[in-house]
Parts: sequence; C-alpha cells; structure tokens
Amino acid sequence: MIGNDIVDLQLAAKESRINRKGFLDKLFLPEEKKLIQDAVQPSLMVWLLWSCKEAVYKIVNRATKERVYAPHHYTCQLHQLSKISASGVVSYQSQSFYFQSRLIGAAIHTHATSTAELLPKVKPVTAYQLTPSYTVLLQQVGILSSQKILYKDKQGIPYILDQDNGRLVPVSLSHHGNYIGVAVLPNF
Repeated sequence: MIGNDIVDLQLAAKESRINRKGFLDKLFLPEEKKLIQDAVQPSLMVWLLWSCKEAVYKIVNRATKERVYAPHHYTCQLHQLSKISASGVVSYQSQSFYFQSRLIGAAIHTHATSTAELLPKVKPVTAYQLTPSYTVLLQQVGILSSQKILYKDKQGIPYILDQDNGRLVPVSLSHHGNYIGVAVLPNF
C-alpha cells in the first residue's frame, strides 16, 4: 500500500496560523511538539510532520475505506533529517508505516508505504501547476498511456487501470496550492 501528501509552504503560511493557541495540541503528540520546538525552522517541521501523517492516513483510508480525522493516532518518528529530505516511521495503532519526504521548491512532498521494502520502489512525482491535472502529469512522465488510465473507485480512491487486462494498480494523488504530488509503484 502507498500514500502521499504535498504541502505548498507558501499557501500553508498564508492559510494556517500555527502559532495560534491550541493549534499544535490538536494535531501533534508531546514528542512531536518537542521536535517542532527544537527545530531550526519550526514551521517547516510542522508541515513535515503533518505531511507524514497525511500520507499514512491515505494508506489507512485505502485499506479501511473509513475517513476518520484522528491526527493523534498517528505518531511520527524521524530517522533521518537534512535540509532537503527526511525519512522515518509513522505508527498507527499497532502498525508501522515508512516514509520519505523531500523539500522541492516551496513544497514538502512525502510518500509512504506499508512496508520498508516497498519504500525505495515507489516513484514519487512532484509538479508545480496552477491547475492540477493528474492525468496530464502522469502522461508526461510515461505512467499513463492509451491503455492505462486514471480510475477512481466508488469511495474516490485512485488507481491506474490497465484496460488491456483490467488490472488495477494503486496510485496516491495529492494537491495543495500550486503543487501536485503522485506516488506510484513502477513496473506494473
């Protein structure tokens, strides 16, 4: 299973008041708030942690078909952090999920998987577009073709449908502000 999330940092700075009383308490656990407090750029850490939780939420939503807003149920642990990337584990209930995040332009793009072995196989695609078109982006990078199309099930969960054999391959889509992000497994 895969998931992804993207945060347009310029839009997030305009729309969200992360310093508002109670904001961090609603979204983050004490150890996560400590990471934010100790960060060189606290606002960047907020959106990194949020992006990790959202990417894993998409995996859980795909598996359970339930939309439950519960950010405290997702616990982020950073294993690697640099100026342009991060990786680690998000725990949800008794499960561990693995993520990689990248700072690209003015966006954080995170992709996550249900196993550590799957993480390096994911192809993340990030684009700056004023009007998001997942189909055009996936065609441009060679993932979609005349026989492979973007398809969403009744719950709105996206897949790539191979019209030749009917095979459905999970794909994760995200959009925020001027950025779109995709995570897909290649060689399907």
